Amino acid sequence: MKYPKFLVPVKATLENGSQHFGGVHVRQNQRILDVLCDERSFIPFKLRERTVLLNKSKLVQLDLLDLTEIGEMKDVLPEFDLNYLNANDW
Repeated sequence: MKYPKFLVPVKATLENGSQHFGGVHVRQNQRILDVLCDERSFIPFKLRERTVLLNKSKLVQLDLLDLTEIGEMKDVLPEFDLNYLNANDW
């Protein structure tokens, strides 16, 4: 059975100091921490125009963005399901 995925808005900081704003897909009732701790070396990271594979070993910090930050950065971030974000504790 295939479960729907939802995009959670984040800021990823890599070991070289670069920061990237985008989203990480999670299944309903799944946490970002679950995605970071799974066996995959790379995770899909959704940018505004495309999806890239993010090497988890290069990731230093992953910050969840709040609804205010999402509103301020909507020209940089990919589209999010705001109904899901409002209804869930992500």
